Amino acid sequence: MVQPFVLVVVGLAFEARIAGSSKGTVICCRRGDAGAHAMNEAIDRSGCRGVISFGIAGGLDRRLRSGTHLVASEVITSEGSVRTHEGWSRTLLNSSRDAVHAPILGTDRVVIEPGHKHDLFARTGAVAVDTESHITALMARERGLPFACLRIVADPADRRVPNAAISGLRPDGRAYPGGVIRELARRPHETPALLAIARDTWRARRVLTRALALAGDHCGFPHHQVETTLVEEDFAQLRVVAAP
Repeated sequence: MVQPFVLVVVGLAFEARIAGSSKGTVICCRRGDAGAHAMNEAIDRSGCRGVISFGIAGGLDRRLRSGTHLVASEVITSEGSVRTHEGWSRTLLNSSRDAVHAPILGTDRVVIEPGHKHDLFARTGAVAVDTESHITALMARERGLPFACLRIVADPADRRVPNAAISGLRPDGRAYPGGVIRELARRPHETPALLAIARDTWRARRVLTRALALAGDHCGFPHHQVETTLVEEDFAQLRVVAAP
């Protein structure tokens, strides 16, 4: 008998660990070619009932502070906007009185400069940006699957993302302290900005954990009672994982 599940797509290792606490899910860290392949395999399984993009995001709207809980009304991609599933999004919104319902933008690269963030907000109306939601949304639309997006603002729109923060990530989404140290040795002036983004990311992680707990099992998916289906594989290879 096929076990139904909700596919949760993340980009970072700590997001996968948080998502792994929700029953009835398969977690996929979508980074690199291996991650994309794993996501395709998971989403095409007969048990997949819906797909959710889950994790932190960068702010584009200057009114949003670090830790803002977002439930996307739509995800803006290079191929147009993809509306999220109304019932699923409503369930996520109703689970938290602090949640904001607004468009989110997906891009292939991290948006670093405040000026660029401001331009994207003015041009698209999206209040936040991440690097997984656009791909996730398009894949769900192609397969006719319900799609939702739950994101927490980490870095606010008026703050530049320091190079050290980007260098501190491995290709598989895990932290890489060596990259941070090396970059700070070259750019010691980035230390205050790095500490600020570390603080904001920690706040966002706490809000993300709480948001998932409020959403409940299968990430708040409203139409099916699904049982836990977690696929454990080598996280370093960017495959479908159940993070510890």
